[in-house]
Amino acid sequence: MKARVMPDAGFPFANGVKSVSSCSLKLSGEPWPFAHEHAAEIDLHWQTATKSNSSYFNGIVHLIDSVRFVNGVLEATLTRTDFKSYLYWRLGGYPDACVLDGFGSAIIRTSDGDILLAQQRPGNVNYGFACLPSGFIDPRDVQPDGTIDIARSIAREVAEELGVVANHIEREDGFIVARSGTQLCFGLQFNASLSTADILRLVDEHNATSDDPELESIIPVARLADIADLKMLPYARVLLEALFAAR
Repeated sequence: MKARVMPDAGFPFANGVKSVSSCSLKLSGEPWPFAHEHAAEIDLHWQTATKSNSSYFNGIVHLIDSVRFVNGVLEATLTRTDFKSYLYWRLGGYPDACVLDGFGSAIIRTSDGDILLAQQRPGNVNYGFACLPSGFIDPRDVQPDGTIDIARSIAREVAEELGVVANHIEREDGFIVARSGTQLCFGLQFNASLSTADILRLVDEHNATSDDPELESIIPVARLADIADLKMLPYARVLLEALFAAR
């Protein structure tokens, strides 16, 4: 299937949504100067953050340090940092404008035509927000040559968050890229062979049998009115508004 065509919104420097044929991501090999320059403040902030949230884990996180569009392909490089530096940067209002918070997201349509939003459980960094099934780009997504398999990253997140629902979705071609401020989402579209009700039931079963479920709930949405009153991450609102407007 071909991906739905989205309007060109002036990427990469403006907010908006754009369709691309593929995303070519790789490590830049460059350090993140912000993390080095603020190391002492980051460590102090981390001590406080982990006291209030023991679920936090200081794993590897990747941030975008360059991005461009070439012949319908998004090309980006990413710098490697750690979660404590990312958290300090994020909660501080993203003070370093030289990097973007880049991640993959799944845009899953049920057989009823709904799009699935997820709410994470307490302890997760996105708790309290409705967002698309998403996750950090981590070391498992980096190939030996430094390239990053963002499609695999998204597929893994779907399996971790939705369980066996991952076996009942078919991927569309291309990517939908959405930017809002510092957030840059690489979105893959999927069509599910299951109804919304069946997916909600399967996710509930997955959460009940998982040792550490990630999601608190699934929110199906089908139109702009459905997201009007939701507390959403900025990228998710920008992306869904564009999708619903294109219908």
